[in-house]
Amino acid sequence: MGRGEDSTRQAFADAYIKLQGANPESRISVKDISAAAGFDRHTFYYHFTGLQDLVSWIFDREFSRIMEDSDGSWEAVLLKFLEYADSNRALMLALTHSTKHMEIIVLLKRRIKDVMDLYLSLHQPFSQMPDDERCRISVFMAGGTVAFLREWFSSGMEKSSAETYAELRDIVGCCLSGFQRM
Repeated sequence: MGRGEDSTRQAFADAYIKLQGANPESRISVKDISAAAGFDRHTFYYHFTGLQDLVSWIFDREFSRIMEDSDGSWEAVLLKFLEYADSNRALMLALTHSTKHMEIIVLLKRRIKDVMDLYLSLHQPFSQMPDDERCRISVFMAGGTVAFLREWFSSGMEKSSAETYAELRDIVGCCLSGFQRM
């Protein structure tokens, strides 16, 4: 993808985020997003297959940035993700309550699994485990983390990101300690 295509996609993403932030309860159409971005609907559909494709692109791009900005530890990624979610509350609630929210959940689970895979491959005793065993732990940890996050989103993000981080960090830390003793 060229630089121009990337900047056009970003213009649509910025427009969606702005519209979502201004009125989180409203239904935002491709027409609305295109107008706010300064393009027509045809340009939108050249870059995205639909609204969910745009939402997934935004989410994937932001999570990639979070991973790049962290020190690689699961704690840092989790904290940065929760801070991002808290500062983009309307967007996150729209994403997780959309008609195709499962795509976002699958994407989040895959990204958290990637973070756990990296962590486990670099730290003892996990780095000495067979790959399939390490993979099962990553899948388990990603699934549990996402289930916890879904509960937070379902509650309307009532708890602060700091409270949620502390609880989740403790749970994940205890689970990892338990795996280390096995």
